[in-house]
Amino acid sequence: MLINLYLYIKIWFIFFRYKNCLPTYSDIENPKMEIDGWSLSFYWDDEGLLETKFPLVSGFKFAISYRTSLVVGPNNNEHGYLRSEKFDRSIYKLAKKYFPNWIGFQPSRNTYNRELSERMLRIQKVAIWRFEKDIDKDILKAMSPDNDS
Repeated sequence: MLINLYLYIKIWFIFFRYKNCLPTYSDIENPKMEIDGWSLSFYWDDEGLLETKFPLVSGFKFAISYRTSLVVGPNNNEHGYLRSEKFDRSIYKLAKKYFPNWIGFQPSRNTYNRELSERMLRIQKVAIWRFEKDIDKDILKAMSPDNDS
């Protein structure tokens, strides 16, 4: 509980410091949707998160996690939240306060959409499969008798 309070205050400070610095529109006709490999959350390449400074991105990961849950729907959010639904929702609301016109808060990117939800869930399954495949490969390599380490 105390760590959540500390983290919330830290993220509040980061959002306050970088207030309104994210893009509010995009010239990209069909922005590419990307998945964050660790959190299985989604963002679009025109949202400016990849080009922004580190502390802002680290704070936004909770907002993006919650936003993903909104798009896939509550019945499909099997991968959960980064900290908890309550915490991620609070960071999402905080982000909306300090970045109200950010392109990432467009309704099409923040509301349930069956087609987009199904696409995200398929991408998540593939990402998990790839991760597990890579882990298995690393384990086999480590257990190999030819391994000198």
